[in-house]
Amino acid sequence: ARSAATQLGASHAPVPLPPCLPSSPGRLQAAGIMPKRLAEEQLIGDVAVGLCPITGGPMASLTHPDGGSCQVLVQGASVVSWRPARDRGAERLLPAEATTELVPGSQAGQLRLCNLGMIPDDAWTIETLQGRKATGGPLVVSLFAEVPAGGQAAAGEGAVPSGAGPAAPLAARAKFSLWPDRLLIELEVANAADDEDAMAAPEVDLGCCGFQGHCCATAAPSSAAGSAAPAPQTRPQKAAGEEDPEESVELCPGLRLAGRGFSRITSSPSSATSGGAARWEALAPSPVVLVPGEAVEGQISLELV
Repeated sequence: ARSAATQLGASHAPVPLPPCLPSSPGRLQAAGIMPKRLAEEQLIGDVAVGLCPITGGPMASLTHPDGGSCQVLVQGASVVSWRPARDRGAERLLPAEATTELVPGSQAGQLRLCNLGMIPDDAWTIETLQGRKATGGPLVVSLFAEVPAGGQAAAGEGAVPSGAGPAAPLAARAKFSLWPDRLLIELEVANAADDEDAMAAPEVDLGCCGFQGHCCATAAPSSAAGSAAPAPQTRPQKAAGEEDPEESVELCPGLRLAGRGFSRITSSPSSATSGGAARWEALAPSPVVLVPGEAVEGQISLELV
């Protein structure tokens, strides 16, 4: 498990994290301090916080001035609705489990974190809310979580099932950015233990963490329902100084999923709708083990093409 940090060239010098994810999110790097930022007072009617009618928990609603909207549950850092501007704002997220009658929002967490049970749902809080700053720019909501060492949590894929929470305190940030026909989610998880004595301080085994979801198309499928999912389209391996490679796959007609850092993408066709649908996961390519001061970073995006 330690090989993931070694292969990605992790450094242990304590340096402060930048205000947003770096351009090469797939690697592990020194986390140093992950400070929680103060929420910005920039709400102009495009970003609002209310209560989810299904769960009763806090929910951030983003409505882009150029069309498109999404709803983010704060507890659990999950997206329960994504309606791009195209196709008259049709819903593109489906319930996590197949149902005979699909009701948008009937099941929370239609696009959610995967194998990150060490971070309890109620640990997430709103960090920043940001309206559109420039023409063509996104709306943004950022969530932040702090988890003390210990407590009950679920083990992720590739991690040793122990039934206990993290061996060291964790800090995490999930950032959701909405354009009219694109949704970008950036995730950052750090071992927040003091790294002055890295040899004695505990490691945190996250396993193969990432995201999972259930999405649909509104256009008629190009092949019969139940056919094999399209093969992933992978960019060539990066050269020195270039960004980490991004893997992308067409989940269903006109809908593309791309991942960087969380680039192990798998998908399977779903018969939930007649227009084409797919369940998918985008995970770290190998188990992640964080020593004090390290962070794992990555992003996924859903986009109409």
